[in-house]
Amino acid sequence: MANLVVHTVAMEQPLVPNAPSPVGAWATAAGLGALAVVATWLANRVIVGSFADAPRPEDLLFEALPYVRGARWLTVVALVGGLGAFLWVTLRSSPSRIPAVGARIAVMYLIRALLIVLTPLAPAHGEGIFVFPQPQFGMFPSGHTALAAMLALLAPADRPWLRWFEWAMVGVMIAGLLLARGHYSIDIAGGLLLAYFVATVRTRGGSSRRGASPTLG
Repeated sequence: MANLVVHTVAMEQPLVPNAPSPVGAWATAAGLGALAVVATWLANRVIVGSFADAPRPEDLLFEALPYVRGARWLTVVALVGGLGAFLWVTLRSSPSRIPAVGARIAVMYLIRALLIVLTPLAPAHGEGIFVFPQPQFGMFPSGHTALAAMLALLAPADRPWLRWFEWAMVGVMIAGLLLARGHYSIDIAGGLLLAYFVATVRTRGGSSRRGASPTLG
């Protein structure tokens, strides 16, 4: 009888998954990050080697908006500002979230590496490099936009000012990409959708928590 009671109580207790150790969390994030870098490099090699003459489609917003060469630096401002603010707040409030957030960003870039090969287009900027000497290949979806949007979506719910700031950086990023012809408008839309999917995918335990610490699983 005692064994039956113990067994019954054990069955009634909720199954709570063991939280990963800090070392395991960092190892997972680093491994996924390395895979994302390799996958992106391989995808770029495929595009360069097999689609050297990829088409440059017309874009309605490019026709409506002026070309502003200097606007390319807005993308740098958005990335530095968004990442800097996010890391500053997270390191001060909940540094244990950083590996989980990094893992999600790596997953986003892994998915992007697969998608850019499916739609190989010529770079949207037709006047040489965009910001850095390395030519950018792979347009859809926009990794710049996806990263900025993920920082906004993953900002802690108890830091509304940070979430508003990150969304402002998303706006700066989009403006810079469109005005300087960094990405086609469809790339930007795809980046927003990719970020939403990865940031809000169901977490371990069955809930979808944008503001909570994300846990892959």
